[in-house]
Amino acid sequence: MHYRNTEMKLDQLIGYFNSKKINLIPPFQRGHVWNLPERRGLLENMVAKRPIPAIFLYKEAAGSQFEYNILDGKQRLESVVLFIGTQRSDLKVENVKDYFFEAKEKKQANFQINWGGKKRSFKDFPDDVVREFREYAIPTIEIDLDDESSLDEIINLFVDINQQGERVKRFDIIKAIGHENKLLSNVFDLVAMQQTRRKDKFFKKKNNQFTKVLERLQVVQKAADKNQRVDRMWERLVEIVLFNRSKKHRQPGQVLKAFIKKDNATEANKITPVEMKRLSKCFKFLAACYKDTALGDSRFARDLPHFYTMVTSLLDSDLLEAEGAAPDFRGLKRKLLAFAKFLPEAAAQPDDSALNAALKEYKETSARQTTHPGRRATRQTRFLEIVRAL
Repeated sequence: MHYRNTEMKLDQLIGYFNSKKINLIPPFQRGHVWNLPERRGLLENMVAKRPIPAIFLYKEAAGSQFEYNILDGKQRLESVVLFIGTQRSDLKVENVKDYFFEAKEKKQANFQINWGGKKRSFKDFPDDVVREFREYAIPTIEIDLDDESSLDEIINLFVDINQQGERVKRFDIIKAIGHENKLLSNVFDLVAMQQTRRKDKFFKKKNNQFTKVLERLQVVQKAADKNQRVDRMWERLVEIVLFNRSKKHRQPGQVLKAFIKKDNATEANKITPVEMKRLSKCFKFLAACYKDTALGDSRFARDLPHFYTMVTSLLDSDLLEAEGAAPDFRGLKRKLLAFAKFLPEAAAQPDDSALNAALKEYKETSARQTTHPGRRATRQTRFLEIVRAL
């Protein structure tokens, strides 16, 4: 792998986009992370001739020309494309909307920035400002792959350089390093389908028991767009699938290590039929609970620590078998609803002293250090103790 420090003038960059020579969606890249204020801040700096961080590109042969794949700087390049937009005849991005599938990003095309005390879009800038802007030089590091280079090397570099600025999230690293991991792709297939629309990637959520349960989580509902919501459901389900396989609680960092280890065949294997049967039974039960009762509006459905404990407890116990003779699991539903009523801070507590003590410890381990394996194990033990006592 060879590196070349250079720079790319804005004129040249836009020419590359119009020639479709730049790929913003290599397999390890993230979605549209920046919001509009961040995009405005970048372009205001560029118009004011202030420096910005370097972008990293690696190039591959594509017919009679090279194609440049973005390794770092995707959000910056997207912002430039959206700002320049389509409204000037002398400088525009001809295929700007090809890079953005979601309406939210498409609406940002031709966005305005503060300049000269007023908000202006690119089409409103005078020729002398545009002339200088075209000459803006973006620091660029070109990476050439030799015959010994691998995609894994590129991905590891992506992970390293993205620890600055808009930091790469832990699950982004898992997706990057585990891009060919069978278990990871298997879990993704349970929640969504990936579609490529022109120059953008889009996750189409599936409508099944897994998504009906996972989409109730606050962490999923707070995601900025549909792709991020799918990402967060995928991340949560990966953790649950790994627990279902090993019956071991792990911190998120330990989940990451499971995908980094190249020789860890157990973690790489697809979900087995036995594992799938148990997962499906658990999520089918919860989906029915959420539909038929108020459990879907409770902290068990919405708060991550409570949700994780409820699911792992169902997977690691006989609760779903104990009522096999009752097809609607009426008794278990009643117990979970009764338990959920104790979770709010102001809720009345049970009169039974043993039950009250178990509930107190359960709530304490749900309030802090919630992903610590020992606290997760304690919380699960108390969860099962409480459910069986109700």
